[in-house]
Amino acid sequence: MRKGKQAEVIRTSKYVQHKIESIITSRLAHNDITAAQSHVLMHIMCHQPPVYPSDIQREMHISGATVSGLVKKLRAKGYLTLEGCDTDERRRGLIVTEKAKLHKTEIENCMSSIEDKAFQGFTPEELDTLHSLLTRMAENLKNAEQEDKEE
Repeated sequence: MRKGKQAEVIRTSKYVQHKIESIITSRLAHNDITAAQSHVLMHIMCHQPPVYPSDIQREMHISGATVSGLVKKLRAKGYLTLEGCDTDERRRGLIVTEKAKLHKTEIENCMSSIEDKAFQGFTPEELDTLHSLLTRMAENLKNAEQEDKEE
């Protein structure tokens, strides 16, 4: 029965993630920005410019191809520009535009509102426990991935 519980936890986790992404995307649709794009944009806005795609990949734990696609769409929509690096011609830093700055508060409020709804009724202790358990799962999966690479 334990395996059934594990599968149930994974399914519920996927459902929660999907719902959060779906609601954020729906609420920000009038800005022509998706949840994934808004997460990357907020990450960039919360760091000292310029931010490089490799930084996003490493810090947000997403693939280079995913970062590249999200950045390309954010540039096309006028939320980001690229800036050359003084020390390496191949590196291009990401800079937010005025359009992005205008929408920052709305995006922050949207994300915060969804988080508040998701964790409604949770005690601080329950949040600590959930965070601890999810961190442990992430570490287990990171170790499994490393073991696979060593084989």
